[in-house]
Amino acid sequence: MNSLRAKSALLLVLLAVLFFFAHTFAAEISDVKVVSVNNSSAVVEWTTDVNTDATINYGLDANVGIVRYPLFDKNKHSLTLDNLDPATTYHFRVISSDAAGNKAATGAFVFTTKAGDDSLVQRIIKDINKLEDPEDIKEVDEALKDKAGDILKPPTILGATKVVVDTNSAEITWTTDRESGSAVYLAPESGYRAGAENPYTITQGDATERVTKHSVSVIGLEPATTYHFKVVSQDDVGLAAETADDTFKTRSLLPRISDAKVTRIQEDSAVVSWATPDVVAKGVVEYTNTRTNAKKSVGSPIYASNHSIRLADLEFGTRYSAVITATNESGDTLSSDPFTFITIRDVIPPAIAKVKNESTLFPGEDTKIQTIVSWETDEPAVCQVFYAQGAAGSGEGDSLPIEVSPSTEHTKVIVGFAPSTVYRFWVECADEARNSSVSEDFVLITPFKEKNIIDIILENFQGTFGWVNNIGK
Repeated sequence: MNSLRAKSALLLVLLAVLFFFAHTFAAEISDVKVVSVNNSSAVVEWTTDVNTDATINYGLDANVGIVRYPLFDKNKHSLTLDNLDPATTYHFRVISSDAAGNKAATGAFVFTTKAGDDSLVQRIIKDINKLEDPEDIKEVDEALKDKAGDILKPPTILGATKVVVDTNSAEITWTTDRESGSAVYLAPESGYRAGAENPYTITQGDATERVTKHSVSVIGLEPATTYHFKVVSQDDVGLAAETADDTFKTRSLLPRISDAKVTRIQEDSAVVSWATPDVVAKGVVEYTNTRTNAKKSVGSPIYASNHSIRLADLEFGTRYSAVITATNESGDTLSSDPFTFITIRDVIPPAIAKVKNESTLFPGEDTKIQTIVSWETDEPAVCQVFYAQGAAGSGEGDSLPIEVSPSTEHTKVIVGFAPSTVYRFWVECADEARNSSVSEDFVLITPFKEKNIIDIILENFQGTFGWVNNIGK
């Protein structure tokens, strides 16, 4: 009997201990999450290991308010927080108490409601749309830019700007740390306005694109010209990154060699001629004796569009290979394809061209006429000028002394022509191989002699009174 009483007493003690512990330890809270958020509400869920009530403290900062589900009938909890402000960050914690009053609470959580029609941004936009005064709009714009400048940083240009130039264009590339526009400002050196608010005269690129790797093909440039430039990358809020002023120079036009030919091939010489129609250039002809492989070159330092170089000291009856190299004023070179020719006996007479004459009258008691005759030959030759009075006729006439040394440019001076008189003249030339040629006849009229006042008076009297002609007879 005593044993039964002892067992009963022990059971009561155990029950009391269990009851004590069951009402001493708080529930365990887990899996707290915000499962739904819009512009004015949010749903928070969590789990407890025993059935408890549900409470949420929430607010705009750590001093949170409260929403509570008062029944101790579930361990899966979900409470909705209503009447929240849109686009607003809220702080909250959850609390669960069991029926015995044991309370469990979490640390702080946060969530942000979505933006709605009545968000701060939307309200500002509505207010801006009400503005009508341009000065007010300008003030708002400046305020926004200032605020953006305080919060944001402009894009950063990473590394150096790269420029690849051509004759009429340039490819300019650069990189920024975030997406922004691509614009290039430039001006030729002759039009660059140093010190001006905007010293550039040309803008190319796309300022509205949004990329980090920028590439602008600048076109319409002049060859061999220095340009000042800078690149600008502006973002959506108007913050811009730009480089300091820099320069590049476009390439010169390459000299294009055209109409290359060999003329006046003789026993020991030949003339090579060509044109560089796109740009002035100087030229060199390198020629090789194909029998001995001996190489020589001859050139002209004069920049021109039409070129002619005489190759001398050639061997008779020999094949030569030649190449023309043209160099523009920037030092860029271009060479022709090789061409060949064979020296032969000269049987071609010199060609006479560009014959000109100019007469000058020197007045005085002894009136004098001076006539200058000039012409050219396509190879070195010695020439002689012949002349006779009258526009027609043929055969012999007077002549000037024959030239002493061969040349391709010729000039002779004739004195003794009478004023107001018609003369014809022609030129005879012979090359070093004694091939001769004769030009066509040319006609010149010497200047009229100016009349003095007495001659003019007598002529007037003669026209009026015929008897004046008999004076002195």
